[in-house]
Amino acid sequence: MDKRTKIVLFSIAAVVLLIILIAVTPEIVKYVDENRAVAIVNGEKITKKEFAINYRSQINYYGLDKTFLSQKVGDKTYEQQIKENVLDGLIIRQIELQQAKRKNIALTSAEKKAIDQQIEQYKSDSQSGAEFKQYLQTIGATENEYKDQVIKSQIVSKLYDEITKNQKATDAEIENYYSSHKSDFVEVKASHILFKVNDSKEEATKKKKAEEVLQMIKDGQNFEKLAQKYSEDETTKQKGGDLGYFRKGQMVKEFEDAAFSLNIGEISNIVKTSYGYHIIKVTDKKQLSLNEVKDEIKSTIESQKKDEYYQSLLEKWKKEAKIKKFEDVLKSVSI
Repeated sequence: MDKRTKIVLFSIAAVVLLIILIAVTPEIVKYVDENRAVAIVNGEKITKKEFAINYRSQINYYGLDKTFLSQKVGDKTYEQQIKENVLDGLIIRQIELQQAKRKNIALTSAEKKAIDQQIEQYKSDSQSGAEFKQYLQTIGATENEYKDQVIKSQIVSKLYDEITKNQKATDAEIENYYSSHKSDFVEVKASHILFKVNDSKEEATKKKKAEEVLQMIKDGQNFEKLAQKYSEDETTKQKGGDLGYFRKGQMVKEFEDAAFSLNIGEISNIVKTSYGYHIIKVTDKKQLSLNEVKDEIKSTIESQKKDEYYQSLLEKWKKEAKIKKFEDVLKSVSI
């Protein structure tokens, strides 16, 4: 091979190499940028890419746009506040994952397989598959990156369960809770006559009708028969408006407040809720015994104890952690 041929071949190779470099340079730059740290927690990096996925997921969940994000509350924009909250959440999660690793807490093969099956189920359905694909595009994640976030969340849940498993409620705590929350364990049985209001134009007409029926009741007409005739609650009208037993927190507030203020046999005035106008009659009221609600109270106390114990550990771990944030990288993330 003569010298001239070598020069030509070298020149061709150089041009090919240059073309390759030009082609891959944007991808290299993108890769380097996405792998910059937004924070380092005990020597472990939270990447810009991971932060961006979680940040965009929050923005997507609440349906926020750039106009809203640019608005200020105090000395910060909503964008700054949300970014700080998301980053703080990821820092806490990184600390939790480190604790899980120390305790050898990880997902089993079966648990990972269940995640894969759930993702495949999303994808196999034409509607949910399209929505899932669109969601990944919106948050800027690949399927594997999405799966990684799910795995991390489940590991944190396993850590919580393992660490808090000994937080139990004693019989004394259950009894004390019952004694101090007795009013929460009262059940009311009530019936109602509903006059539905579907739009504001019906307000006056429906209220007038409710007042007319209430006067019929006051004049001695039978509540149950009037419910069967006039109530617009198709579920209960044939039963004379009977709603059965319910406790506080099971009905809309206005209805609940009225029902629990009545004695057995009493009938309310007109009560306005988001459903329309009601006339309410209380037909029974009873105090649930400790035995009837013991399991519920036990669950409530243990849930509270677990949360408080775990939160105290989180605060301890965070104080002990070495955390460094990179505000310039944080600012560079956009939706």
